[in-house]
Amino acid sequence: MRYKIFLGLSFALALMVSLLVHLPASWVWQQVPTVPGLSVTGISGTPWQGRASQVRWQQWNLDQVYWELSPWKLLTANAEFSVRLGQGSDLGLRGRGLVGADLSGLYAQNLLLSLPAQQAIQYARLPVPLNLGGNLELTVRDYRFAMPYCQSLDGGLVWSGASIGTPLGDVDPGQVLAELSCNDGQLAATANQASAQVSSEWQAGLTTDRRYNLNGWFKPGAELPSGLQEQLKWLGNPDANGRYPIRYSGRL
Repeated sequence: MRYKIFLGLSFALALMVSLLVHLPASWVWQQVPTVPGLSVTGISGTPWQGRASQVRWQQWNLDQVYWELSPWKLLTANAEFSVRLGQGSDLGLRGRGLVGADLSGLYAQNLLLSLPAQQAIQYARLPVPLNLGGNLELTVRDYRFAMPYCQSLDGGLVWSGASIGTPLGDVDPGQVLAELSCNDGQLAATANQASAQVSSEWQAGLTTDRRYNLNGWFKPGAELPSGLQEQLKWLGNPDANGRYPIRYSGRL
């Protein structure tokens, strides 16, 4: 009798494990509460390993996303995934890192994202046409989500191979570095760059109602294109250090 009970329990356990291992990821996603701004389609595979053919976050299309779930994190009520994204992306977006959800909400850690700089400005209404070269490389060391953008953020942004094409000449800004943070739900960045053509420092912010602002200064260098040098007279006089103020705002 004990043998039969043991055999029955073993069969039931094996069946449950098999169901969990082969559980369709698409069915699991249907049970997850809706996350505002997140759209996922074309789900295949299992919760442990699979892919989605298209993922959209807010207005950004991340295209294909692959994931692997850490089973050990589930023991602490934490669903953490190692992800790769951007394969087949029309935007040229690439990324990898850790994203997850726990009792406090959604988070990301050690997330690396790369995007052509020209793609990043398509969402901004700029006063003059610009052609940007190089890649924006975002490192998210620690991020915690809260509507509409963040609860906390520790990250950095590097614009490598940077170049700026304008109707009056091209600018080589050198490497552009920025530190990213989140203050009262608003995204904030502090950035700087320096080259023989121009140097600058600025602070940028994005409010919860999608308004952005930019404040700082720039200082022309000796090698700034003459076409741009001539336009500086319309900006008034620089300060005692030869710097011109930067102030710009708008809405995405």
